[in-house]
Amino acid sequence: MKLSHPILAACIAFGLAAHVQAAPKPAPKALEDKAEGFLTLYVGLCMNHLQDLEGLRATLLREKAPKLPPESAAHFLAGMPGDAWPVPYKGQLGNYVMALPTGKNVCLLHARRADAASVERAFVKIVEKAPAPLVAKRGKNQERTTEASGKTRTLSATWGKPGAPRQMQFVVTTAASDKAKRQAMGSVALVGEPVKQ
Repeated sequence: MKLSHPILAACIAFGLAAHVQAAPKPAPKALEDKAEGFLTLYVGLCMNHLQDLEGLRATLLREKAPKLPPESAAHFLAGMPGDAWPVPYKGQLGNYVMALPTGKNVCLLHARRADAASVERAFVKIVEKAPAPLVAKRGKNQERTTEASGKTRTLSATWGKPGAPRQMQFVVTTAASDKAKRQAMGSVALVGEPVKQ
């Protein structure tokens, strides 16, 4: 499906341009195409808009970017209320969906197809070094097997100031099986208590 929505494309471009130094973009030659798309959108939409996800949502709603109907969006929202949008990459729709739960500081990105090993390598490269003064901390890798997706693997990391109660949390779950409904799922969230002023 060769469609694009100018507002989604602009949000991706703005997100990538706004904070290029915040997260390194993986070298395209090192990635399978769908994995490159997933990581590019993960950085451009979720990581670089984390400080203002409600602003991103408001822009998408105001500009009437085509979103999924509620019954379809529910599959991408992890049980939370909110909205989900099919996201174009290189002019193509059909592989990526971004979901923004209402009232939460979290952005979710899903890829129907993406090479699991490429996604994992690029994710580790992106989150291994936080921009100063933040410090990166890797979480423990988790593996599990489900009937629907086969073997899945979850990688995580946080960025934050040492001792600060509020952190940025990055999570990616991959499934290598071609039978999995989604081969890559990522989230970016602000976790912990906000600092009282």
